[in-house]
Amino acid sequence: MKKTKIFITLFLFILFSIISTKSIFAVEHKVIYFKEATCSVCNLLAGYPDGPAGDYNPDIDYLLIMENQGITVEIHDILESSIESDLFAAYNTSYGITKSEAGVPIVFAGNQYFQGYDDIKNAVNDQTIYSLSATSLNDIVIIEGQIFDDITGIAGFLTVLFAGFLDGFNPCAIAMLLLFVSLLGFSENKRVLILVSITYIFALFISYFLIGTLFLSFLTTYAQQALIINKIISWFVALLCSFLFLFNLYDYFVTKRQDYAKVKNQLPKWVQKYNKKLIKAFTGIINDKENKKGLIAVLALTFILGILLSVTELICTGQIYLGILYGIHYLSNTYAYIALLAYNLMFVLPLIAIAVIAIRGKGVMSTSNFIREHLHIIKLLNALLFLTIAVYYFYRIF
Repeated sequence: MKKTKIFITLFLFILFSIISTKSIFAVEHKVIYFKEATCSVCNLLAGYPDGPAGDYNPDIDYLLIMENQGITVEIHDILESSIESDLFAAYNTSYGITKSEAGVPIVFAGNQYFQGYDDIKNAVNDQTIYSLSATSLNDIVIIEGQIFDDITGIAGFLTVLFAGFLDGFNPCAIAMLLLFVSLLGFSENKRVLILVSITYIFALFISYFLIGTLFLSFLTTYAQQALIINKIISWFVALLCSFLFLFNLYDYFVTKRQDYAKVKNQLPKWVQKYNKKLIKAFTGIINDKENKKGLIAVLALTFILGILLSVTELICTGQIYLGILYGIHYLSNTYAYIALLAYNLMFVLPLIAIAVIAIRGKGVMSTSNFIREHLHIIKLLNALLFLTIAVYYFYRIF
């Protein structure tokens, strides 16, 4: 009996030693995978060629293929919480990925990373990820709010607000608003005129917000293609803002001398003439007393006019907008759209104030003269903003 106990004890000790040794020397294959719920490329990588609502195809589910290879895939959606986005930023920093290059889908394996559908697909198929997953991932340091410090940080968010506010003082938008107000002779009721003006401005807000939404949606849908040409676009924006800085700086000097005929950065003459004809045609219909249109019809016509003019004015008012939009496109959708909404709210704020002042106070001519007298300050601020955007993009490129 004593020998039996000794044998059982010895057997259990040997068995425990074997299991412990196997655990010690077992190789864990692990990778970190980042995605976004709204990322079409991520959906394709997960086996949904037609999006999450489509039919699942396990043959193209490369997350499943990795798991079948014996790899543990730790999945993070950077839209779920700020913790996930901070973790994403920490891995980008650790692996030397700049903010302009950061994007999903991306797999971190060992000391390397694989980004985009084709890159991940090829690395899974040739088992490169499997080989690397047996080695340790790079060490990371998580900094709260790191990925969004450009926009959600105080300095970044204030830059977005200031850019939108300054764009609202763009002479192109103000000139069309003042001309529109001056032609509204159908009513002496200032409250009605204010309502019409706000409708016009609201149309501008909706139009510009939709344009920004389409731009961000395009970059999200074609994230992989945008990633490939990212530096080309960054160079384009940096050079464009550099030229706009020079144009606005030149305009600052000529407007300070009140030589307004030499202003360079403005709508082309043919666009200005077209807009004026468009406004006169619409206000002619609105002011036609024989038709006796109701207020709803007047507001509907005003809204349509605002949409049409916002498109033609985009050549001028969209200059700052372009730089800001491209600057926020790499953020998660939540933060990008918060920045987009804030920009557009600040954009229409000066127009609302000017409309109220023009109708209730100083009148159209005095308001127009006030803007003209201070146009050199607006041009200088525009120049400094374009210089800031250009420097920012050159910094990201290098």
